[in-house]
Amino acid sequence: MTAINMHSERMPLGDGFTVSFTFRDQKLEADWQPRLPYGRKGRKYLPAYKRARDEFIARLARRTGLTVLVVDL
Repeated sequence: MTAINMHSERMPLGDGFTVSFTFRDQKLEADWQPRLPYGRKGRKYLPAYKRARDEFIARLARRTGLTVLVVDL
């Protein structure tokens, strides 16, 4: 199987937070800027994060023709 590497642009989440995604070695990584939000205040970004992640995964699936499954831990 050919290695699949893909990177997204920075996606705005609100209040100056952004996230970008990298898919490499069959792993999805998220890079938050300026930092990963945490606690109660951080939870408000979860819907925007999931929309951004789902958009990236959809692009990945379209580009590769693969079915992609994400498991949140």
